[in-house]
Amino acid sequence: MTLSTKSFEIFCGTGGVGKTTLATSRAINLAQQNLNVLLITIDPAKRLKDLLGLSADSLGEVVPVEVNGTKLNALLMSPEKTIKRMARKFNTPDLENNRIVQILSKPYGGMNEILSMVEVQMQFDTGNYDVVVLDTPPGAHFLDFLESLNKIRNFFDQNFVEIFTYLGQKTAKAGKKVFGAGLINRVISGGVRKLLSYLQAVTGAQFIDDFIQAVQVIYQSREAFLKGLALQDKLKSREQCNWFLVTSVEQGKAQEAVEIRSHAAHFIHQDHFLVLNKCLEFDLVTWHPTDLHLIQIKDSLEKREQDLKKQLKGLFPFVLEFPEIISLSPSDHLLHLTEKWKSYVI
Repeated sequence: MTLSTKSFEIFCGTGGVGKTTLATSRAINLAQQNLNVLLITIDPAKRLKDLLGLSADSLGEVVPVEVNGTKLNALLMSPEKTIKRMARKFNTPDLENNRIVQILSKPYGGMNEILSMVEVQMQFDTGNYDVVVLDTPPGAHFLDFLESLNKIRNFFDQNFVEIFTYLGQKTAKAGKKVFGAGLINRVISGGVRKLLSYLQAVTGAQFIDDFIQAVQVIYQSREAFLKGLALQDKLKSREQCNWFLVTSVEQGKAQEAVEIRSHAAHFIHQDHFLVLNKCLEFDLVTWHPTDLHLIQIKDSLEKREQDLKKQLKGLFPFVLEFPEIISLSPSDHLLHLTEKWKSYVI
């Protein structure tokens, strides 16, 4: 089987299957082909930080790294740093200064997936990279990552454009500029007056003003968000994106992969790859036990793995097999997995 290189390479799957390690080894493999590679992880576990020996100061910054003589760039996703980059690029300093935006851009503040899409697009737009390898969050968080595109679309649909038109109007009142006065009057005159008063009591007197300003500055940066939305077409394209759904031979993991693909079927194109990690076959063929009990264990392991592979090859268009690496050294893992990628590349 041969594997061609695309502009985007997406790794997804449940936790504990070696997804981040495989994404990292793939990035190294691509860099060894003289390609400029950026490896991004939005997995909150920050496994990539440990694999590449990155410091805490590197969070949210593109960092050049070298692994076994191979050079590439890595980025540990930070929503707060993405907001800062957006503010600089689109000249909207209020975006990073607004209190509500600051809360939403915390690692678990609700904007992580959306800002990840924006970050990927901004980095690709620099023209510095031939390939962006993306390590997505595990399991259900990966589905949130995909759904972030719909969230962007819904936020900037025509109804919101009309609201922002109100917000963009500056009305002189009591000797000062009031933003979105028309909308505020509508809100306060509606049934949410009491709710807003409760929120204001909890968050402070500036809550409503902060909220209105947050909506304004987000809309002022809409170009970045809408570019993130446009990324959807590239990720769905067979010509521009490789999808790797990672699982392992461990009990139950493969079924989780099937379920994830089912939920994301409207997004992942048909020419995707199932990456079956931690395969024992590579070691079992060289193991020749003489003890009857050990022989039975070997036969059982071989049969279970062969049956699983047969089942998965009937469900997925392409299955890539990677061995279990018995080592405590992360560099050993990367070295062996990178070598294995070479067998799938033209």
